[in-house]
Amino acid sequence: MIDRILSDERYLEKINRLNEIEKDRIYCKHDLDHFQEVYQMLSILSSRRGLDDSKKLSKIMAYFHDIGRADSYDGNHRKSSSDFARILLGEYGISREEIDLICYAINNHSGRIEVQDAYYYIDNNMVDDSLRDTWAKLLRISDQLSRNCYICKANAICKWLEGEKTNENWKQRIC
Repeated sequence: MIDRILSDERYLEKINRLNEIEKDRIYCKHDLDHFQEVYQMLSILSSRRGLDDSKKLSKIMAYFHDIGRADSYDGNHRKSSSDFARILLGEYGISREEIDLICYAINNHSGRIEVQDAYYYIDNNMVDDSLRDTWAKLLRISDQLSRNCYICKANAICKWLEGEKTNENWKQRIC
């Protein structure tokens, strides 16, 4: 079912628009490669915590978390992303409870944290007080740590603080 959602022409239209917007971007892109990296990490982290439907929810969250940048690039992409997810996922029979969880995580995934704090959360298999806050934190961490700052050509001019930039490939650390 998830692959059908990701093949929906409205989703693909947003991907194409996002690719066009970012075609000359020197910083990290918000493309299918990024979504796949976020999915891989989020799937591992959520599975390790025993979260129900971790693969399904991880894939949906990862592939929708930045899709709203196609409509609101410099604005509130989280809201645009979750609004679009709510509409499309509802049409494909995803339950209301799952949609609410997905949209909460998307709406709360932004904001960088110190890399060492992210790895502390990962290494200690931590969870937050609520399921939805745990998913939001895991999505935020996966989004940030999936970036390859250590080999990025724009590293020196990136607006991220030094402690927020990754200095290793996450797969070497958690896989």
